[in-house]
Amino acid sequence: MDQTAAVVALPEPGDLFAGNALSRLGHELRGPLTGIIGLTGLMTRKAATGTADPAQQTRQLEMINSSAAELLGTVERIIAFAHSAAPADERRLEPVDCAAIAADAVAATGETAAARNRHIIVRTPDGPVRALAHPDDARHAVTELLANAVRYADHPDIHVTVRPGDTATGPAVEIADHGPGLTPADQQRVFLPFERGAAAHDHDEHGTGLGLCLAQHLTRRCGATLTVRTSPAGTICTVVFQPGPGVGEP
Repeated sequence: MDQTAAVVALPEPGDLFAGNALSRLGHELRGPLTGIIGLTGLMTRKAATGTADPAQQTRQLEMINSSAAELLGTVERIIAFAHSAAPADERRLEPVDCAAIAADAVAATGETAAARNRHIIVRTPDGPVRALAHPDDARHAVTELLANAVRYADHPDIHVTVRPGDTATGPAVEIADHGPGLTPADQQRVFLPFERGAAAHDHDEHGTGLGLCLAQHLTRRCGATLTVRTSPAGTICTVVFQPGPGVGEP
C-alpha cells in the first residue's frame, strides 16, 4: 500500500430515505420492473397473434428471469439495510472467531471472484482469533467489503488478513486491493445509500450502491469499527472488533 494513502473520513451511516436516496431507490426498482412488464407484454401479444418464436421466447424468458433476480436482490439488500439500522444494544454480542468470519466471506464471494478472475489470498494466524460481535452481522459486513473489492479492483489479487488483537488494538479483518483506489470525490459518497463510485462506471458493473453503506451499518451494530485507507495503489478496509475472552493474555 502506498505510504501516502489517505484515511477516509467516513460519513455518518446514511438514511435510506434521506436526500436523493428515495429517488435513487425508485430508479433501482423501476429499471427491472419496466423490463419485466415490457417483455411480458411483448410475449403476450405474440402469443395472441400466433407469431411467437420458441427460440425468441426462451431468450425473453431468460431476460425476465434476470430482471426478476435483479429486483429480488435489490429488495433483499434494502431489507438487510433496514435491519442494520436497528440499535446495536438490541442484540447481545457473542464470542466469534475472526478467522472463521473471513473464511465464510471468502466462500460467499468465491463464485463472483472466479467469474472475474480474482485471486483471494488469505492470511490468518494459527488458531482462532477471538472477538466479540454478532456473528451474522460480522460475517455480512466482511462479505460486503470483500465483494466490493472483488468487483471493482483493477488487480486480480485481493488480500484478506486476519490480525490477532492485543491489549491496545482489537482483533481485525483487513481487506486490501490494488487499485484504483477511491477518488477524493468518491471517498465519502460511496458510503451513502445508492451512491456508486467511478470504478463502478469504469467496470460497467451493475449494483445497488448499498454494499459499503451496509458494511458500515453492520460494523457499528457489531460494536466494531471500520477504517478505510486509500490511494491510487489500492484501498484497505479494516474491521476492528472488540476483543474476545482471553485476547491479550500471555
